[in-house]
Amino acid sequence: MACFVVSAAAGVGVAVARHVVKHHEKKKELAGTAPKIEKFGSDTKWSKKLAYLELMLFAGSFILAIEHIIHGEIVPWPPFFTAAEEGTLSEMFHEMGTVGSAMLGILVVTWAIGVLVFDYLKFKKRKALPEVKKEGAK
Repeated sequence: MACFVVSAAAGVGVAVARHVVKHHEKKKELAGTAPKIEKFGSDTKWSKKLAYLELMLFAGSFILAIEHIIHGEIVPWPPFFTAAEEGTLSEMFHEMGTVGSAMLGILVVTWAIGVLVFDYLKFKKRKALPEVKKEGAK
């Protein structure tokens, strides 16, 4: 009924967090204190990683909203959810708390695993590259 609302709300929160992180990254770049690339996971900026999570959350909630519209669970007139018209709000909130939260958790865990694998592969590739000799070194 309304399980997609949980992912959409989380997407809004991630969008706000991404903008804050991006602001701090630009601030550090301007100050000249950008992180060194030798560390694991420092090659890709966190704002870009959060943008992937934001995209996953909004795309998933959009697809679920379309599916709910097709099945007639969402209508174009207030209160928009057929469950609210029927007076079964507790059932709708129960679904949001169980199904919506479970989907959100699975999506975030999937994103985190993807970020770790991506960072590991980039770190491994960077370590495999031959060292470049510095100027003046023998």
